[in-house]
Amino acid sequence: MRIDHSLHHSIVIVGGGFAGALTALNLLDRTAVPLAITIIERREELGRGVAYSTTDLVHLVNGPADNFSLYADDPGHLSRWLSEKAEANGWLPPENIGSSSPPRYLYGTYVRDELKRAVGEARFGSSLHHIRASASTLSSTPHRIRVSTSDGTVVEADEAVLALGVFAPDEAPHGSAIAGHPRFAVNPWDAAALDRLQDCAQILLIGASLSMVDAIASMEARGFLGRYKAISRRGQFVEGRRDVAAARDFLADNPLPSTARSLLSLVKTERRAIAASGGDWQGLPLAIRPHILSLWQKASDRERLRFTRHLRAFWDVTAHRSAPESNRIVETVLSQGRLSHGVARLIDLTVDRKGIAARVKTRAGTERQVFDGVIDCRGHQLHDWRRISDPFIRQLLAGGEVRPHSTGFGIDATPEGDLIDDEGRVHRNLSAIGHPLRGVAWESSSITEQRTQAIALADRILLKFTPARAAS
Repeated sequence: MRIDHSLHHSIVIVGGGFAGALTALNLLDRTAVPLAITIIERREELGRGVAYSTTDLVHLVNGPADNFSLYADDPGHLSRWLSEKAEANGWLPPENIGSSSPPRYLYGTYVRDELKRAVGEARFGSSLHHIRASASTLSSTPHRIRVSTSDGTVVEADEAVLALGVFAPDEAPHGSAIAGHPRFAVNPWDAAALDRLQDCAQILLIGASLSMVDAIASMEARGFLGRYKAISRRGQFVEGRRDVAAARDFLADNPLPSTARSLLSLVKTERRAIAASGGDWQGLPLAIRPHILSLWQKASDRERLRFTRHLRAFWDVTAHRSAPESNRIVETVLSQGRLSHGVARLIDLTVDRKGIAARVKTRAGTERQVFDGVIDCRGHQLHDWRRISDPFIRQLLAGGEVRPHSTGFGIDATPEGDLIDDEGRVHRNLSAIGHPLRGVAWESSSITEQRTQAIALADRILLKFTPARAAS
């Protein structure tokens, strides 16, 4: 089948998770001309992606509801939606909904419903078509984009947006020997795999960040009574989010630092000042967050890579904390002496007659321990497109339509998100949003940053279709 919306201004969006759905929503809400939007997404429901597909109600968004409205000028929109729809969807919200952390599945329902609302209210005969397939190939000319899909459909459009989310690493070498083992959960959000671990005495958790929190919350909800051992290479352990105000804007005192070392020095000084005044350090990342884009884009690749090598793990656990409800579960397990965590590098996993044997490298040397079950909590952390095995990603790179970002995170683009091909040319009609832009804008994986990107991207596209907007 061939789809060519020649009578409308047309956009094809590859990826229908949060970023793709939000881009379509903004296009529909803001257009002054007829639009034909096609979203290529293999999942049945748009707006969920990986993060919001989990149906486990103990998997929560990590920030307060008032931060995650889809509309920047209406921060209470999500809270109002939750007050009307949450209970019917299986969640009883607390009295102060705005500061609560709703289940991620419910947030995905919110995104889905708002996109449906935008489609229902579409103006000027605009439409949205969902192709339940995977993109296979993409080719571009200065005025047209052609995308083929796994079901044989070919879509031609004026503009294309890559709203591809995160990709899971291929099976790690340490897991190949136990692939398919009933007590090895490759995915911490696989309900069936976690069900098989309920009667374990001790579970190994590979990773100690937010995916680990999800795994523990899920197992505790299942009545698990055993012990957990969490390991990570740097030993960083995620903390819970507290309701604190942003610290003072200390980075506004002087020109922004241009090196990771100078930034770290300023942060350490400010943290000491906060501690001396009896304040809460959790206000510090809130003060840094508005400057992240400027800091990242001002830095050289050398400094960006220095940050990712030495400071990324600290930033991740500082800036991305777990919801208070989730943290209380982890704190309870810790207080019961059922959870231990520390620095260790996993060497391999093998089948043992008593369970699954893990060899790990610690500061004391190599150790071997047998566990009843293992959960891989590394999450979806593969951002280097050169290592992604997805056929569409490989085709994009091999065909030269895109090139890897020089940092190794995502693909190269202008600061606005217009993609750059392997010869250094900026595409006129091929853009990206969200995770593919991690090298261009470091925090482009978060909800608030993707919300800002979606508004700007929709306006840029619509400006091409209605040049008169520029003069108004």
